[in-house]
Amino acid sequence: MKNSRIFKGFTAMVAVVCMMMLMSATVFAATKDLFKDGAFVGTGFINAGQLVDGTIQGPGNWTQLNLGDAAIDVPYLHIVVSATGDTAKAQVVVSDKYTVNLSDLGVSLTEELQDVVLPVGDQGLEMLSWCNFTGLDGGSSVYTIKEIFLSDDAASTLAPAVPAEETAAPAEETPAEETPAEDAPVEEAVPDTGYSMTLTMVAIVGIVGSALVLAGQKKYKRA
Repeated sequence: MKNSRIFKGFTAMVAVVCMMMLMSATVFAATKDLFKDGAFVGTGFINAGQLVDGTIQGPGNWTQLNLGDAAIDVPYLHIVVSATGDTAKAQVVVSDKYTVNLSDLGVSLTEELQDVVLPVGDQGLEMLSWCNFTGLDGGSSVYTIKEIFLSDDAASTLAPAVPAEETAAPAEETPAEETPAEDAPVEEAVPDTGYSMTLTMVAIVGIVGSALVLAGQKKYKRA
C-alpha cells in the first residue's frame, strides 16, 4: 500500500512537470545557425567569395556558398544580406533546385543589411547544399552576407531598410520636447525565432502516459 502511494505521488509529479513544459514550450525557438559570427557552423565553406570583417563578400554575378548539406527541418531560410550597385535583379538559387528573384518577394537589396526570408520548406527540398547569389553585375556589385540560419518563424529579425529620403524630416516639424535624448541607448534587434514543437510533443506524451499509469493503478486496486 505504501509503495503504491509513493508510485502514485511520483506519477502525479511527472504529470505536473510535463504540464509546465507544455505551458512554457512556446518560449523555445527552433533555429539552426549555418553561418554566424564570421564562421560556418558545420561543414560549410565559401566557393566563390571571401571572408571580410566577419562577413562573406563576393561578386554580384556569382557568389557561391556550400551550406554543408544541412537538413531542412524547419520551413524558413533566413539570409542577412546586403548588396551594392543596381540590385533590381538580385537572385538566390538554393540547392540548384529553388531559384527566387528577390523582387518577387518584395525585397529590394540596399547597402544596409536586410533579413531575407526564403520559404525553403515549401520547395520539396530535404537539405541545403549549394547557395548561389547571382543576377547582378560582377564588376560593380558586391553581395555581403552576415548570417544564414534556418528557423520555424518567417518574421524578419531586422527592421526593413527605409530609403534615406523617407527617414529625413524637416527640422521645424519636430517639436523640441519630442526630440529623443542624444545619449539614449540603442537596443539591438533581437531575433524573433518562433517556437519549437518538440517540447510540446514531449509534454503531451508525458501527460498521457501519466494518466494511463494512474488509470491502471485504480483498475488494479479495484480488482
